[in-house]
Amino acid sequence: MKKLITLITLILFLPVITGCSEETKTYDTFLDTFLITDMRVDGISIPAVFNPAKGTMTPLCTDPLCAHTEKAGCPFAGYNTIWEPHYHNGSIWFLSMVTFGKLDDFAVMRYDMDTAKVTELIRMEELREYIPDTVNQDNSQSFGFRDGYFRYAIHAADRTSAFRLRVDLESGEIEILTNEYHQPFAKYKKQYLAYTSELDYTGVSYGIHLTDAAGNVKETILPDKRIDIAFDDLLDDGKLLYVTPVQTEDGTYDWDRMTVWMYDMETGEDAVIVENFPSSYIAAAGDYIYYSRYVDDPPKLGYDLNQKEDKFNLSGGILFCVNIHTGEESIAFEMPEYVLNGIEIDCVGQYIIIGYHNTDYETYEEDATDRGIWYDYAKEVGRIVYDTETGTTAVYPDAST
Repeated sequence: MKKLITLITLILFLPVITGCSEETKTYDTFLDTFLITDMRVDGISIPAVFNPAKGTMTPLCTDPLCAHTEKAGCPFAGYNTIWEPHYHNGSIWFLSMVTFGKLDDFAVMRYDMDTAKVTELIRMEELREYIPDTVNQDNSQSFGFRDGYFRYAIHAADRTSAFRLRVDLESGEIEILTNEYHQPFAKYKKQYLAYTSELDYTGVSYGIHLTDAAGNVKETILPDKRIDIAFDDLLDDGKLLYVTPVQTEDGTYDWDRMTVWMYDMETGEDAVIVENFPSSYIAAAGDYIYYSRYVDDPPKLGYDLNQKEDKFNLSGGILFCVNIHTGEESIAFEMPEYVLNGIEIDCVGQYIIIGYHNTDYETYEEDATDRGIWYDYAKEVGRIVYDTETGTTAVYPDAST
């Protein structure tokens, strides 16, 4: 089933996605209804929203004749898929390249869902004016959106300190952050949760900081755990899901074998959900976490004439799930003809959305190259939507080009 590109104005589109009248509409449930993603039109990526209940993909640029280029005047012409869009308070925020090909020369852009207008908040060149001369701008940099802010940091070579600032998306106010500040990734009641690696940007957190609204650390939980990633999916129920690598006998960590834990924010109880887990990528809904992993006996897909070897569906086309209370693993669905992309898994409301890609090794075109014949196989990408309430699946091939 192809994605449906709804060629209507966003003013008409918005009351449909909010389910409310113009006078009473609210965006509070937006992320429980839609997945913010992107789509390709004539080879150009633009931001879009996917409705898993209907399988429809709607580009934010709804002009059916737009070429989505700077010459055509498209406000999404500089959009790049490296930076994930951010939904906040009725707007979708994204980064746009000011100079094509220069990933560090960008502008923070706002798409207002009420007016369907795109405006520029600030450019990177303006942020650079706040960087002290003592900071080496050639060092590792990081940036992105979180909780109504755009964050930017330049890390010291030894990763022990960083120059950091954040921009309030509503007011545009710029705030220089001290090394004591820890940016939260989630909130539970009046407490904020932050990785201990927030400052050094190692990507691995030793425990989780509990901070106040100002980012000041009040307590550290799980300090003996080397946490790869934590999830806030079940925080409304007082449960923190997190993933750690398995520690071997010699003290090193096996990043191919993970353990999924659940920490009770009220009682402090820490329980193993599943051991020898193959991935850090999960989605949680209800009493289950969902994921894709390698299977022991993968089905054969065909023979690759380019690489001269058999190809196998290492995922088996299986979406696994584990009950967070019992630790029992089961299969949500098994579709061996689809190669699942385990890192492309999301939860929107009652739906689990996972990307897939297929290669038809029986259908190809032959292209002559200076190294001989190259076989260009027919390929398909898209999403599979699993309804956790009904147990049904729907496949939506990507109709964009």
